[in-house]
Amino acid sequence: MTYIPGNFWRICDRCKKKVRMSNTLKEWTGIIVCKSCWEPRHPQDFVKGREDNQSVPEPRPEQEDVFITENQNDL
Repeated sequence: MTYIPGNFWRICDRCKKKVRMSNTLKEWTGIIVCKSCWEPRHPQDFVKGREDNQSVPEPRPEQEDVFITENQNDL
């Protein structure tokens, strides 16, 4: 292994291994991990919701309740 200026030792925030700075990456969460622990951000994190039209087409008023008594069987 050759000497590289500025290639200091770091501790991986995930697996706690001692690795050189050149073998680490910063994740989107802000932690610094070794290349074997690095995970890309999931594509679903970038999906944006869109507004949905929830109105009912041609709405009608609610009908009045009709009650049938026992004597009104012949309607």
